Amino acid sequence: MSPRNKELNEEMRIHSRAALLAAARQCFAADGYFNVRIADIAQQAGMSQGSLYWYFTSKEELLKAILSEAFESLGSLMAQAAAGTGTARQKLDDLVDRLLNYAREGSDLTAIMISMLGHQNGEMFIRLGFDMDEVGRGYTQSLLAILNQAKSEGIIPAEHDPLALTMMFFGMFNGLNLVYGQDWLNLPPETLKAGMLRLLGVQK
Repeated sequence: MSPRNKELNEEMRIHSRAALLAAARQCFAADGYFNVRIADIAQQAGMSQGSLYWYFTSKEELLKAILSEAFESLGSLMAQAAAGTGTARQKLDDLVDRLLNYAREGSDLTAIMISMLGHQNGEMFIRLGFDMDEVGRGYTQSLLAILNQAKSEGIIPAEHDPLALTMMFFGMFNGLNLVYGQDWLNLPPETLKAGMLRLLGVQK
C-alpha cells in the first residue's frame, strides 16, 4: 500500500470513529444510554452494525470514549482558567464564561449524565474505569487556586472558606443539571453569571 493510500485510510478511520461518537452522543442524549441499542447508533451514523464493531467493541466502550473526552475537556478548561494571567476577578469571569459555553455546547453530555444517574451511576463509572474522586479533585484544585488568589486580593471576604465555596459551586452546577436538565441554560447568560459570581463570594 502506498503512503498516500495509508494516509487516506487513516483519515477515513478518524472520520468514521468521530461520526460514530457523534451518533452515540445524539442517541444517548435523546433516548438515554440504557435505552439505546448498538443498531440505533450504527443507523444514526449511516453505517452497518458490523462496521461499527471495527471501531468499538461495545456500547460501553462508546460511552467510555465520550465521557473520557468530556472529562478531559472540562479538566483542561478549568486548568487553563486557573493558569491564566491577570487578577483573580478576571480569572473568575473567564472561568464562568468558559463553563457556561461548555454547558451550552455540551448540552447532550448533560442529558447523558442525567440518564445515567437513575441507574446506579456510581457503579457504572467504576465499571467504565473512571475514578470520579480523582476527576473531581482535578476540577477542585483549579477552582481552589483561583479562589485562594481571590481571597488574597480581597475579591472575596476574608472569612469565606475557598474550599467550601468550591464545593458549593460544583454542587450548584450538579443541582441545576439534575433538577432542571437543560432548561436552566435558557436563562439569560448575564443572570447566570451574576448568580454564580455571587455564590463564589465575589464582591463588586
